[in-house]
Amino acid sequence: MSGKININLYGHKDKTPLIFLHGLNWTHLIWNSVIKHLKDDFFIIAVDLPGHGNSERLQDYSFNNIARVINETISDLNLTQKVTIIGSSIGASIALTFASMYDIVKTVVLVDGGFFALKEVEGLTWENIEENSFPNEVLQNKASFINYMKSDNPNLWNNNIEKAVLDQIKWSAEHQMYQFKVSEDDQIQYMKDEWNLDVLTLLKNVQAKIVLLIADNNPEDDFLNSKIDTFQSNYKDSLVYRLRNTDHLIMLDAEQEFIKIIKDHFQTTPRIYREIKK
Repeated sequence: MSGKININLYGHKDKTPLIFLHGLNWTHLIWNSVIKHLKDDFFIIAVDLPGHGNSERLQDYSFNNIARVINETISDLNLTQKVTIIGSSIGASIALTFASMYDIVKTVVLVDGGFFALKEVEGLTWENIEENSFPNEVLQNKASFINYMKSDNPNLWNNNIEKAVLDQIKWSAEHQMYQFKVSEDDQIQYMKDEWNLDVLTLLKNVQAKIVLLIADNNPEDDFLNSKIDTFQSNYKDSLVYRLRNTDHLIMLDAEQEFIKIIKDHFQTTPRIYREIKK
């Protein structure tokens, strides 16, 4: 396919442009709850990554190629300001790749991703990833899928999250069950670049400020601390916010803190942002 991707625009074009990239299997709807608080102050470009949402598939899911397709798409907007690109999870890795390729980026925000390769996780093998299939019984109907996704953090659940969750799947008449919009083969292609992500090489070509938001529930985690230290020692123009009592989807679980960081335009520089009280 041609690789045309779907973008959704919010706010005023004369404002600072923010590009939002979601994680694997999600769509732009994962950002809806924060977009409504930011659209008056920024020009927001919410992307459906290739193969997700209303975007077409690609034959090549390398992060370089995905970044190229995104750049071609936003070029049509004729932006007059440099952009801030915000990526969650695998979207963070793509955001960092984009910033390494194009000098139109002023700031990169990495939301719990993009600062080390997946293969560096102790005990994780590529076979684990290839064998990790989603349970079919959960995909029999929307209710079972919602209950499964909701069980991780039921106190967090709301209508916006439910819409984002349901936007991951589509009905398959052939299999008489729901399936992810992104096929398993395409998911594996995405994961290959996440597995082999060469952060230090990418950083050599980045000219933007980098803001790293980390879901940090264990400040004594040696692995996490070493990855943060390595990242910062190799890229001096970076800020790290370590958010406590939150999960991987920081923009959902710590929505107000996330919005504050964006609205403050990264003026504060604490090593640990602050503990989130539930």
